[in-house]
Amino acid sequence: MSESKTESRAVALARAHLEAWTNHDFDPARGNLAKDVQFFSPAANLVGIDEYMDAPRGLTQFAKQVVPGSLRIIATMGDERNALIMYEVSTEGGPIGAKLFPSAQTWLLDENGKIKVERIISYAVPR
Repeated sequence: MSESKTESRAVALARAHLEAWTNHDFDPARGNLAKDVQFFSPAANLVGIDEYMDAPRGLTQFAKQVVPGSLRIIATMGDERNALIMYEVSTEGGPIGAKLFPSAQTWLLDENGKIKVERIISYAVPR
């Protein structure tokens, strides 16, 4: 069954962002971010592109452990400025090890269509 509904602008950008970083394509991921991007998770609160991408608990450090091509999107919803995506990725190596990593995240876009606020609203910490 094909889905005829097109994704909202925010969902399409959030999906593209997930696809980029989970495939270790960090330049497009960086390009999706507003200069003053804010990221909130149980592990870190980060502000600004450099901190978001490159901090010890930033995106690049986590993403390097994600198996490219393992992104599985479970559900999406959103509008022009807000997106919610439930998804899972597989990890290998690094401190996390080989795990299935489920997550639900929200994104808020700014007036230029860049990611202004990203929140992980559920977060499984692998044992």
